[in-house]
Amino acid sequence: MEDFFGQASGVDSKLHRVVRRLLMLQMVMIATTLPIHAQAQQGVTVWVQQDAVVHGRVLIVAEDVASKLFAEAGVRIKWRCGHPTGDAISIEFSERTPSGYRPGSMAFALPYEGVHITVFYDRISRSTVADLMPTVLGHVLAHEITHVLQRIDRHSETGVMKAHWTNADLDQMVSRRLSFTAEDIELIQGGLSSRALPASTQKLGEKTAEHPLSR
Repeated sequence: MEDFFGQASGVDSKLHRVVRRLLMLQMVMIATTLPIHAQAQQGVTVWVQQDAVVHGRVLIVAEDVASKLFAEAGVRIKWRCGHPTGDAISIEFSERTPSGYRPGSMAFALPYEGVHITVFYDRISRSTVADLMPTVLGHVLAHEITHVLQRIDRHSETGVMKAHWTNADLDQMVSRRLSFTAEDIELIQGGLSSRALPASTQKLGEKTAEHPLSR
């Protein structure tokens, strides 16, 4: 062939036509798949009211862990620090949780209300070695945010949305992170669609979801 798109003859001409068709097909595939991928990443704003309860580095790494988990579900988390505006998701951390208040729980969310999450940071820190804190906290944040996004009180048999994490789950968190099930992702996407509806059409309530971590 004379050049990549140049004229040719004989066998080279046939090869040229094959290569050209393959290139054109590849361009069409790129043009059609990229917009779909871009649309799959839906943005969700999450406000964190940490008030120095959580060490800055721990929180940054935990947010990164949660962000990577949600990226696999087609969701981009936009983290903000402070008090939320509107109906944005809000996370607060407790460092002096009474022993009799929701005993055994590491955090809870209000899935039907769709806004508030409370993380019992003192309980997580007491039951987790320092090196694992950011990873475990990141999974806790992802778990609770998922409850709010799905807008229902449910758990999965495996992965991020298990009701109780075992030692084997904790080991997996460190090596490659837990994951969402296909049903988790479907419900997350469905919940995101419902959040876009007018408030008058959404189902609100005060039911809570408790998620103790067992060792």
